[in-house]
Amino acid sequence: MSRRHENLDQFRGYYLHPKFWPLWLWFALLWLVGRLPLAAIRALGTGTGLLVYNVAKSRRRITLRNLELCFPEKTEQEREQIAKDSFAGGGMALWESGLIWFGSLSRIRRLHKVIGIEHLEREPGQAILLLGMHNACLEMTYGPLALMHNMKILFRVHNNPFWEYVAQKGRNRYNLTLISNKRVSQFVQHLNDGETGLIAADHDLGRKNSIFAPFFGIPTATVTTPSTLARASNAKVVFSCGYRTKDGYVIKLKPIDNFPSDNVEADIVRFNALVEAHVREHPTEYIWMHRRFKTRPEGEACLYKKK
Repeated sequence: MSRRHENLDQFRGYYLHPKFWPLWLWFALLWLVGRLPLAAIRALGTGTGLLVYNVAKSRRRITLRNLELCFPEKTEQEREQIAKDSFAGGGMALWESGLIWFGSLSRIRRLHKVIGIEHLEREPGQAILLLGMHNACLEMTYGPLALMHNMKILFRVHNNPFWEYVAQKGRNRYNLTLISNKRVSQFVQHLNDGETGLIAADHDLGRKNSIFAPFFGIPTATVTTPSTLARASNAKVVFSCGYRTKDGYVIKLKPIDNFPSDNVEADIVRFNALVEAHVREHPTEYIWMHRRFKTRPEGEACLYKKK
């Protein structure tokens, strides 16, 4: 088994190698930050995010282009403010890692509110498939939710094994199990066993296993995974989305009736519409830095300028 797919929550002697020492210092800093008041963590994150906004020209350009495509009715100044707030949210997520991985669980519970927790009730043996999205506060909402309702999460393994080790140790304090996106069959097996699983399927992963479905009126490559996993497991499907409030974090749960239907394309259109509705309500929480419209239908020009 390669190191990339070994049991990443087990400590390995090579993590003591000098090449990992900068990460040791980074995680020590995160541990300290996790003990700060929430307002201080957010202020630190905002400053970090705005610094990145000013120096990461490529990511800033992608973000502003995404906002131009999705909110043509807004002024350039309004879109720029959303972009800055989105970068600030990303900076907060970076420092919030110290809180979610190393902070007190009782404190995490106090900061967290769930709307629609009753939608996680199900018949004995019935699986639940949560369809999530990539908001900046994703980890700060799903970790505490797992304390109330254990779940499996399909995710991309970090390239650095020591980073993944520390992250998984922090996440293992919650009732969740992370499964590499290279092991979809294992994820499906958990669903077939009547467990709860979570996927976030709102990134452009190319043409393979994707269809073009509207997102802000733009044909957008979207993986069919939400529909195919629901069909393979006969799971109850619930849409989930999170956002920050002044004093904490909220996650909303909303069941999706008749999902999957007998039409995969219609399912993905519905999924994108749910994501879009939440983004319109909380535009600064969405991660706009990725090229959501990178893959285009045959014959259609690229939507991003090459620099």
